[in-house]
Amino acid sequence: MFGRSFYLFSSVFGFDVRGKHLSEARHWSAPEVFGPRAHFSTSPPPAALLVRDVKRRDEGVYRCRVDFRNTQTTSFRYNLTVVVPPEKPVVVDRWGRVINTTTLGPHEEGDDVLLTCRVLGGRPEPSVRWLVNGVLVDEEYEHNTGDVIENRLLWPAIRRADYAAVFTCQAANSHLVPPKEVSLVLDMFLRPLTVEIKKPAEVGEGGVLTAERRYEVACESAGSRPPAVITWYKGKRQLKRITEELRDNLTVSVMSFVPTMDDDGKPLTCRAENPNVTALALDTSWTISVVCTHTIIHIL
Repeated sequence: MFGRSFYLFSSVFGFDVRGKHLSEARHWSAPEVFGPRAHFSTSPPPAALLVRDVKRRDEGVYRCRVDFRNTQTTSFRYNLTVVVPPEKPVVVDRWGRVINTTTLGPHEEGDDVLLTCRVLGGRPEPSVRWLVNGVLVDEEYEHNTGDVIENRLLWPAIRRADYAAVFTCQAANSHLVPPKEVSLVLDMFLRPLTVEIKKPAEVGEGGVLTAERRYEVACESAGSRPPAVITWYKGKRQLKRITEELRDNLTVSVMSFVPTMDDDGKPLTCRAENPNVTALALDTSWTISVVCTHTIIHIL
């Protein structure tokens, strides 16, 4: 493996023990071949030649010759194949722009996601494939100019369930090392799913408000990402006295107002929307009933 180490159980590397103890053997390594990268090891057995930092040029057929004092010379041939890993994949979007972050998007629901994974080099030729959340979804790739291999992935009409999906491109040409890969996490703008007005506890079952008394009415919206923007209306007039709180995936807006008798029969509307998406806003209304508590005295 390119950049790794390998063992040859014999080599065209000189190891001379004639008239010497094994530990005193003379080593010789051709500088134009392995040079200081090679070392002959006799322990533990079997004896082997260790070559560090293997280069592509090291590939070839090697012959090992062993000369014995009292027996016939023996020789062996070894075919060394060097695997060159590909470079790390690069992902580009539909406009050919390189994605340099780990985030993909943000996208809206219904968008088509088109990604192209490009891989340069590698020997033998690497396979390039796409996985989504660890599941293989596309392993068809093609040659581009030079040594570039591409795999184009179309993920159509993304849904809410695709939020935070992990798109991984892998390039591999050997089982000796892990694949080179790059992963992107899908970010999405999500529309609100629910909106609900919470009537004040003081209202009771009848839902009647008392004129000239201050009330706080809450509205809750869930499902939006980023959190929904909530606006309040009384009739057609927007109300401004509002406080807002975020709770996990929930936006809670509390509106404070003092109804008058003129408000009787008017709709109190809460509207939730995500300004980043094209979907329509969600709204809900409560038609308020207002009563007066003043006592009318008739003078006869």
